[in-house]
Amino acid sequence: MKKLLLIINDKSGGGRNGAAAFRFIKHFTSFGYEVTVMPIAEEISVSIQDYLQTGSYDTVVAIGGDGTLNRTINEVLRLEQKPVIGYIPAGTTNDFSKNLGIPKNNDQAMRIITGGELVGYDIGKFNDRHFIYVASFGAFAAVSYSTDQNIKNTFGYAAYILAALSSIPEQLSTKYHVQIETDDGWIEGDYIFGAICNSKSVAGMKINGMTSNELHDGKFELFLVKYPDNFQEFSETARGVLQGDFNNPYIEFHRVTHASIHLDKPTEWTLDGEFGGNPDTVEFTICPDAVRIMTPKENK
Repeated sequence: MKKLLLIINDKSGGGRNGAAAFRFIKHFTSFGYEVTVMPIAEEISVSIQDYLQTGSYDTVVAIGGDGTLNRTINEVLRLEQKPVIGYIPAGTTNDFSKNLGIPKNNDQAMRIITGGELVGYDIGKFNDRHFIYVASFGAFAAVSYSTDQNIKNTFGYAAYILAALSSIPEQLSTKYHVQIETDDGWIEGDYIFGAICNSKSVAGMKINGMTSNELHDGKFELFLVKYPDNFQEFSETARGVLQGDFNNPYIEFHRVTHASIHLDKPTEWTLDGEFGGNPDTVEFTICPDAVRIMTPKENK
């Protein structure tokens, strides 16, 4: 009998995931899986690693937001024999599921896991940690993990916009002097934001021109937002960041396979919406086809 680990984060998406647990279990059991359930909650000290080390699973399914999936994949990558990954998006923005065309509807997402197409996916390595689709620093980068969960549950994606708007004066007054070595040489300058992405959208904002094929082509996208020198640049920069306008003249774009990033001070980073520490030096590399994920059959 095949074994499946079901990881449920009940805090994501308004706390509705726990109530649907029986439906999840019934579905996967009907397809011949022996299901083990792991709840993620503040009062539970047992970790994903504890479950993976004590059981050999064919499939690991994460139910929650992008942060839940990030934690799940980081633990799966520790294993010599890596199980198939399934994702039921139940967070606020669910950028990663949009990349692969996985719907937010629970029943549709479940059917993809048991009857979809298995694809490889490139993962980013950030020093000794991994991220799925974005590592970022600077203006607005902390909004995803610093916004109160109750507010996110109530207002959804609007909560991120509200938090970002309220922090504009403080965020755009802080600059970072950055030196980056990439495939094409050196980049140096003063910036207010930087991100390494493998995604068609970040914080719910679509990145124009990105296609599904580019999500597993061995390259990530490096975005840098220049520090504004005057009020006009200030307003144009804010508009570009908040509207996801990556053709804005104050935003730089590069395609990279690796990057050595040096900042002039310890800087907070976010990895897939979770706190990523405050290093001043980051070594970024790509792990091609590092995990196998179930996607809709029409996904290419």
